[in-house]
Amino acid sequence: MSAPRNAQKVSAGTYTPTQLQKIVWGSGSLSSLPELVQLVSVPPHASTDQPNQPAKAMILTGSSLSKTSIIPEAEKMLGKHFALTYTGIGEHSPVEGIRKALSGMKEHGANVIVAIGGGSPIDAAKAISYYAHQEAQQDKDKHGCKDGKDDDDDHDDFIPIIAVPTTLSAAQTSRNAGYTDGGKKVGVSDARIVPRALVLDADLTLQTPERLWLSTGMRAVDHAIELLYRPDPSPLLRNMWLGALRDLFHLLPMSKSQPQNVDVRQRLLLASVASLWSEDRVGALGLSHALGHALGATYKIGHGITTCLTLAPTIRLMAQLPLDKIGTEQLVALSESLDHIPKPYHVDALHNIAPPTGALLQQQPYKELDEQSATPLRQRAQKVADAVQRLIDDLGLHSTLQPLGVPRQDLDKSEYDIPDP
Repeated sequence: MSAPRNAQKVSAGTYTPTQLQKIVWGSGSLSSLPELVQLVSVPPHASTDQPNQPAKAMILTGSSLSKTSIIPEAEKMLGKHFALTYTGIGEHSPVEGIRKALSGMKEHGANVIVAIGGGSPIDAAKAISYYAHQEAQQDKDKHGCKDGKDDDDDHDDFIPIIAVPTTLSAAQTSRNAGYTDGGKKVGVSDARIVPRALVLDADLTLQTPERLWLSTGMRAVDHAIELLYRPDPSPLLRNMWLGALRDLFHLLPMSKSQPQNVDVRQRLLLASVASLWSEDRVGALGLSHALGHALGATYKIGHGITTCLTLAPTIRLMAQLPLDKIGTEQLVALSESLDHIPKPYHVDALHNIAPPTGALLQQQPYKELDEQSATPLRQRAQKVADAVQRLIDDLGLHSTLQPLGVPRQDLDKSEYDIPDP
């Protein structure tokens, strides 16, 4: 049977997975740490007869989480694999803490990082892995002992990471590591710093402060939406992003009203991973993320809260862009996300059932889209912004610039309509 005459062809593309090897989830899954340390301590492509170093892990976390029962529990779970715990990772991962942690690893002979917490310790773990590789390469160059491997193919000097998130920021899925140096947001990117194992244990999130938990959930919403209108979005992953969006809109209000519901928290952890599914792709996500990085690093605002400031206004801006600035596929994808948003956030939602992905593209093929036919798509995209803002408000996360210490004059008011009291 031939395709409908107006069906949109799926453009050619590729999907490259990361080095993520295993995800373990469920109540009590922290107990999988010894097995995972053994798994990730073997370098990719290692020879079966190659002797391996004993697996010794450093737990990397922040000062707040170190005061809970989670870290002693993880130390106990690691048993003979435990080497040290480093707790000096601050918000936005200051580079000073990263350097001290790497020094501590060398001192204690640790060769695996178990990063426990939110985006800051997980990003710091990735930065440590990257800098360990850089130092090893410099040492090889200095002593003239290159091993003949292309640097892009050499995994041996990167420290493998197991990520144990206690928030919904999804830092554990990406190849990017953001940190601060002198108050400025900087970062590194490499496919070999992606965590090789994830532990999604909702029990550990019960001690996460509510505002941090819910605001990082909004960060996951930010991931899913900005991936939809990112240039050249992956059709293979689009259903995952849309599914994550639907789940986050359903589950975040439930988690606020039922904060001890571990099942809801477990589903949110899975949705957050789906919102930024592991893909070996370089580049920033979108304007909301870019603004959030600048605001967060400069004014020490958590990334979840920056999303509450920037995401809805960014969607409104994207919806208004001329077609030569936002691609047809991106505008359609943003519009299409409305069908995955449930009531009461999308008042016209019918039974919470969305049409198949790409249905709007089939109704309005690429070549026929002009400003007149783009108008209903823009209107739907504006409703997505309305839904996002209502969710933020319902979660008690409404944020404005002045209480957060951000001078209004630091932003171009004509371009970014970020709320101010």
